[in-house]
Amino acid sequence: MIISVYWIVNSKGGTMSKEAVDVESVLKELEEIYEKLTPLEAQYRSLRDKLKELRAERRTLITELNSKIDEIVSLVNKQKELRKNYRIIREEYRILKEERRRLIQRLKELKTIIRNRPRLPKKPEQLREELEKLEEIYETSNMPIKREKRLVEKIKELSAYLKAYEDYVNAKSEISKVREQLDSIKLEDYIEKMKKIKEELDKLRQEEQILKEQAEKLQKAKLELEKDISMYSKELDKISGEMRALQDRRKQILSRFGIKKYFGLSYEQVKKIILSKSEVLERALKKLERGESLTFEEFSILVENGLI
Repeated sequence: MIISVYWIVNSKGGTMSKEAVDVESVLKELEEIYEKLTPLEAQYRSLRDKLKELRAERRTLITELNSKIDEIVSLVNKQKELRKNYRIIREEYRILKEERRRLIQRLKELKTIIRNRPRLPKKPEQLREELEKLEEIYETSNMPIKREKRLVEKIKELSAYLKAYEDYVNAKSEISKVREQLDSIKLEDYIEKMKKIKEELDKLRQEEQILKEQAEKLQKAKLELEKDISMYSKELDKISGEMRALQDRRKQILSRFGIKKYFGLSYEQVKKIILSKSEVLERALKKLERGESLTFEEFSILVENGLI
């Protein structure tokens, strides 16, 4: 290794002093910096690529998780709609069931009326004529109390016969309508509808449970990924800090030799440049000592090294 010694002129109180600059020490320090930087940079790239991979995986998980959540929300909304329809059908079923109960009761009453057909002493038309006459007599005649009472009793009796007969006739007419109404009430249709809704709800709940389990697994995987990302990020920050300190020191050293663009250069390439620059520095110092004029390159390298 060549040791280059430069006489650096410093102006202090009008006197001149000489200091030695050891290029070998500079190169040795740079070599150590490169030896440390090379594995750190490789590790940095590896960690950076791993973080990129993990973040891409997390984005995929988040997309899948959001998709599962959307599906769950859709299933929940479908269940709400089905429950709403179920309540409507159940209420219709309850109303129709009550109506059916009422019609069955009415059918029993009508059958009883028909079964107990009244036995009239005369034809209905004759009874009506007789009733009308008696009512006319009651309204227009002035009669003793006893006769009036007998007349009123007779009117009541005839009215009862006719009322029973009318009930019988109406029952015969109404019973067919009641039967038709009963036949039109299809409770089994509503039972079947409610059954199908319950089956659909069970199916949707099962699907929802499966999706929730899948979403939970995705969430756990996401949390694990975030832990890894955090761990790798901290390690990357640590390495980045170590690299930055070494890079700053390298920049500081290289700037003394006027080397600005050094990215991508190996240590051996930098070494050749420094050895070349050291010759310029040595020449500039000698010219400065002799009081000779400097070239721009010589002047710049002296400035960069704080020698003038």
